[in-house]
Amino acid sequence: MNGRRHTTVDRLDSVRAPALARCVAEEAAVTIRCYSGPNLPEMLMTPTVARLMWEWRAGYQPALAAVGAELSPRRRAVLKRASPPRLVFVVGEETLTRFEARNPDPDTAAEQLRSLRDDACDRHVSVLLHPLTAPALPWPAGRFTVTTGADGRHTAFVETLGPSGLLIVRDPEHIEVYLTIFAALRRDSVSEDASLVRIAETLPARQTAAATVSGDRPGTPMRTVRG
Repeated sequence: MNGRRHTTVDRLDSVRAPALARCVAEEAAVTIRCYSGPNLPEMLMTPTVARLMWEWRAGYQPALAAVGAELSPRRRAVLKRASPPRLVFVVGEETLTRFEARNPDPDTAAEQLRSLRDDACDRHVSVLLHPLTAPALPWPAGRFTVTTGADGRHTAFVETLGPSGLLIVRDPEHIEVYLTIFAALRRDSVSEDASLVRIAETLPARQTAAATVSGDRPGTPMRTVRG
């Protein structure tokens, strides 16, 4: 029994170390670039969606889910800190398609989309939708985050299928690869204003569905999108 407990603790420690390093780097960063593929970036998830996501992942990645849930509030708080970094998120448009097509909880979906819209309207945040029709992604093109500190140094945090779930890249040559990939992703994405419009187009339908389920009338019209 003690052996099993030590194994669990060791596994948690091996997962927590890189995850905590990413969290600390994000808290100290002046710029954060994030590509999340067809999923919402964790930093843009509402507490409810983050909790559901980590509960689901606990079924097959328990250590990673435990650490992710623990650090989730700190990562989200980076967006609202007193002197926030410049954040650029490239998100696959499949994310909105999922909300439109088969999200089982209208209230959760509407809350998440409102939060995504509001975050994208912040001056220091850009959310860019990467269309399904965009060119094939270069290798390596898994989900990754690149942080830039006040000293100008970059660090890449790449999500992997390994035990820790995260690879930390500090070598300048390899960092340049991820910066080049991110620049290509950003270039092939829909503009910031057009992405906001796309989010706005998805939101009213979800608000109506949520209001119908709860027995209330749909909410007031959304405020005007910047641009």
